[in-house]
Amino acid sequence: MDLFLKEDGTVVLNEVNTMPGLTSYSRYPRMMAASGLPLAEVLDRMIALALEGTAVAR
Repeated sequence: MDLFLKEDGTVVLNEVNTMPGLTSYSRYPRMMAASGLPLAEVLDRMIALALEGTAVAR
């Protein structure tokens, strides 16, 4: 979820993201890399899980 913190301490909700940001500046890929998973492996796993879900739905 994207949000902004205003100077008066008010939190403004901007949008809910269905997929995490995947740019080199995004937190998600950086957190995964810090835990030992490079972005390419994370994407491979996400695609494999999506394909498994599609096979189950058939």
